[in-house]
Amino acid sequence: MPAGAPLLTLSGVSKHFGGLQVINDLDFVVHEEETVGLIGPNGAGKSTVFNLITSIYQPDRGSIKFKGNEITGLAPHKICHLGISRTYQLVRAFLKMTVMENVMTAAVYGAKHLSQSPKQRTMEALELVELSDKRDIKAAHLTLSDRRLLEIAMGLSSMPALVLLDEPMAGLTEVEIQRLLGVIGATRDERRFSVLWIEHKVDAVLDFCDRVGVLDYGAKIADGCPDDVACNPKVIEAYLGEPVA
Repeated sequence: MPAGAPLLTLSGVSKHFGGLQVINDLDFVVHEEETVGLIGPNGAGKSTVFNLITSIYQPDRGSIKFKGNEITGLAPHKICHLGISRTYQLVRAFLKMTVMENVMTAAVYGAKHLSQSPKQRTMEALELVELSDKRDIKAAHLTLSDRRLLEIAMGLSSMPALVLLDEPMAGLTEVEIQRLLGVIGATRDERRFSVLWIEHKVDAVLDFCDRVGVLDYGAKIADGCPDDVACNPKVIEAYLGEPVA
């Protein structure tokens, strides 16, 4: 789809841990109502980018802006209030709480919305991810697929403008992946939020996303439409480990 106005902008962002440079001078943009994939080999720095955006880590240098406002250094809960939600590679639901209690917690402690109560936002989010019939089940008793949907519902209940998805398909069967893709696509189309998606299943990202960025050793080596990225020699070399003949 045509790109809207810039929503999230990373400019010259760098991060190192000791002597290891994890992110190196990264420029990256996500526009309004855009679905962007972020791929790269293991250790490329993808999850670190998410942790920088959500202020789990602070960049050594560079700027991170959301809706034109600097968010570098803000507390994570304030970034959530501004309209950014995320999932985690290892699902972080409250296992002893029910599905509804998990989502209600996110709705209450997320962004404030006067037009809807936390309960209304909870029920709407559960409906969107097709978990309404499991709202009274404890999270510990859900399948991995349903836990991932639960975490997405928790993010949606804060009414975000941008959703960060960290490998939501990890550990799922092909049938479960297709269900997850259907749910994410339907909720994105209804809510019209932007998505930044980290995923190891490259084929799914190339099929689903409007644009794809590629990291290798913390540096961006490609950024464009999926077809162009899939044919980029630097991307092929990063994944195969040798130059293309």
